[in-house]
Amino acid sequence: MLYKKHFRLVDDVVAHLDGAIASADSFTKSRYAGFYAVSVATVIELSVKQIVIEFANSKSPVFGGYINRKFDRLNARVSYKDLKGMLEEFGGSYSSSFDQLVKGADESSMRARNGSIVASYGNLITCRHKFAHEGEVPNNSTYEEIKRGFAAGKVILECLHGTLI
Repeated sequence: MLYKKHFRLVDDVVAHLDGAIASADSFTKSRYAGFYAVSVATVIELSVKQIVIEFANSKSPVFGGYINRKFDRLNARVSYKDLKGMLEEFGGSYSSSFDQLVKGADESSMRARNGSIVASYGNLITCRHKFAHEGEVPNNSTYEEIKRGFAAGKVILECLHGTLI
């Protein structure tokens, strides 16, 4: 599970931001949320690449080389739908297994009254795109929601990893 080392890149910064956000005005809080979303999406991209390339290398060095080149520039295509589509290229059973793992985790999260991980993750990716391309943060994307999205992203990456081992 080497991909988890990427999480530390964001976790260290958030430890600092958590203290600074309390006294920030609403405009600054929205900027923090936007930069946080971009940082988290970058870490997720790095993790997805590492998980998929490790999987491909375990099957064959040639396949690993092909996947490494194919995923050289993932370019923020890490939405839940994108991940399912990517797995579809490896075979329908991988996509189906991933979908089942995520749905199970989502149902468990909702039963625990923690909200939907799929929705939180989707909000994170939406915020990342809007901030990176338009310099704006959607109204529903607060700093706290981005934190929930990152936690949800970690669960989704666990499901992706679990699908490919």
